[in-house]
Amino acid sequence: MPCPLNRDPFRGAMSISAFHSRCDAASSDLLRDRRVSWLWPAAFVLAGVGWLLVPGAAGALLAAAGFAVAGSLCVANAVHCRRVHCAVTGPLYLVAALLFVAKAGGWSIPGGWIVAGAGMGTAVAFVPEWLGKLYLDARPQGARVPVGAAGTLVAAGLVAACCLGPTLFVVFGVSIASVGALGALEPYRWLSLYAGLASWAVAYRERRRAMVACAAEACGTPRSRRFTGILVWASLAALLTAAAYPYVVAWIA
Repeated sequence: MPCPLNRDPFRGAMSISAFHSRCDAASSDLLRDRRVSWLWPAAFVLAGVGWLLVPGAAGALLAAAGFAVAGSLCVANAVHCRRVHCAVTGPLYLVAALLFVAKAGGWSIPGGWIVAGAGMGTAVAFVPEWLGKLYLDARPQGARVPVGAAGTLVAAGLVAACCLGPTLFVVFGVSIASVGALGALEPYRWLSLYAGLASWAVAYRERRRAMVACAAEACGTPRSRRFTGILVWASLAALLTAAAYPYVVAWIA
């Protein structure tokens, strides 16, 4: 597939480094490689069979295996060609795999909630691509920023999930059994918080390194630099909000 011209909208001229980086990214995209791309639908079929057709722990483990394969492929593709949605879906699917493993181990976690979370996260991850941003900028440090920010957002979801049931009950007087089952994550809330802070630290460090080490022309357009900055700080805000909101709700109640 020929690589399209990439013009810098802020200077009106062709950005040669951006042109070559986009060509290199497209040519190394695993989703465009027929030898590898079939593994994604196969992994999702495996996850669907385990979730819908195979009962008990065996089905949960099959679903976990499917999500683990899909997540590993997405992480590899994010590192390999800097595909935007893979930087988010990779960590997301790996977390879904861990949750299905926990379900197989006896945790009362509805499989439908896991799949719904993975589906909604996937839809959000594709938004930049629908807007025309298929690949991240070609710099080693910058490629890791969205991955770290995505890990922070996933951790924020885990931190908040354990308290979602009690919060709905306190605020609205509503008790939903399937949501309350997420309270099984409570013993791991602080572990998820520390993992999220570590992911954010990686994202922040890599962005700082990229901004300091690269010339302005090699670090993407001003628009892409603003996007990564917003992503890094928004992920931290989401994590801190998830950590604080149970205490705020309890204080208000």
